[in-house]
Amino acid sequence: MVQGSANQVNTLKALALCGIIAPILFTILVVIAGLFYQGYNHATYAISELGGVTARYPLIQNANFFILGILVMAFSVGLHRGIGGQGSKLGTVLFAIFGLITAFAQPFLPLDPGGEFVTLTGTLHNVTGLGSFLFAVVGIFVTSRRLRHDPGWQSYRKFSIVSSMVALVSLVAWIGIAKGAEIGAVNGVLQRVFVGVILLWIEVMALHLLKRSHYS
Repeated sequence: MVQGSANQVNTLKALALCGIIAPILFTILVVIAGLFYQGYNHATYAISELGGVTARYPLIQNANFFILGILVMAFSVGLHRGIGGQGSKLGTVLFAIFGLITAFAQPFLPLDPGGEFVTLTGTLHNVTGLGSFLFAVVGIFVTSRRLRHDPGWQSYRKFSIVSSMVALVSLVAWIGIAKGAEIGAVNGVLQRVFVGVILLWIEVMALHLLKRSHYS
């Protein structure tokens, strides 16, 4: 990593902290929102239903989406700055787009009951959500290719490749089993496996980014 000024170092640390906070805060608010949704079952219900048209307090989850998206975009900027050497910047850009859609589409396009394609906003919620998930998966994979050019990040390349592959498999499993085969009993579980992989990648990479910022 290139030597930088004190302000640059502090900025990088702040951006890394955004990535560290994002998965933790998102998880906590999902749990809290679930407590206010009578009859909500994390094993069967999608996360978006906490902010959907049938939620009693949709503001909690919709604010959660917005905050997560903003923090992910900030983290993506930090990751872009924190990885040295040559390589495509496309990965961090794609991951930032995932954050952008999460912040400015998901909160304002409430999910239809049961995740069905009933209203235009509900349909757009599903379509933009799937798009953002794909941006995240591809962003992680493309970023992994860039890591090989920086000795300080090379050990995280395999972790990123595995994360992208596991995320893709879990996304296909979620759509294929819970949606395609209409086995709703595992809808929430499969979605949370996918989301958990993405959040874990953010957490691990953000922690290393914070560590690396001390050497900038």
